[in-house]
Amino acid sequence: MARLTRKERDDNRKRREILAAALEMFAEGGFHNTTMANISKAAQYPLGTIYKYFPGKKEMYHDLVIERVHELGRILYDIAQKKEMAVTDQLLTALKAQARFYRDNQEVVKIYISERSNIDSVGMPRLNERVNRLHERMVQLFEQMFDQGINTAEFKAYPARDMAELFADIVHSAAWSCLFREEDKDTSDRRLSMIFEMFTTGIKK
Repeated sequence: MARLTRKERDDNRKRREILAAALEMFAEGGFHNTTMANISKAAQYPLGTIYKYFPGKKEMYHDLVIERVHELGRILYDIAQKKEMAVTDQLLTALKAQARFYRDNQEVVKIYISERSNIDSVGMPRLNERVNRLHERMVQLFEQMFDQGINTAEFKAYPARDMAELFADIVHSAAWSCLFREEDKDTSDRRLSMIFEMFTTGIKK
């Protein structure tokens, strides 16, 4: 891979700083109440510089969300490639990884969840479509893992697609709940392991 020029590195730094300022403003006042002038002041760049990198706040919001979704996708994909791990361990690791990712990126996650119906479906339908496509890839990744578990007799032969969709929903709900609990990492991991055990072994005696 070719090394970036000094100008490219400088452009990347400015872009990251502008996005960080936009995220701060979105978190404080909400997407709709944030203006480009607010972001300019927070980023300490003139409006002309802001517009050089982003046509408007919708594009900033789009990039904040898509970059995180891609990052989460890479994390889950890497876990699925760890063939030395049993499938059950891969799935538990994925659950804990997504919860950790939500905590590490909680401002973006909270903004996206709260604003999705207001922004994506009307003002930014393409973002909604892209996120849905990336979610489908995640479900397909889980489906492949469940297929593998069925083939190795680790799981019952329920439809892998149904298990994958259910598991994806559980992962999201469990990770989302972590944002509203005052837990240290060990306590959170124990609770997530308990949730995973409920899914894999059930609650009936």
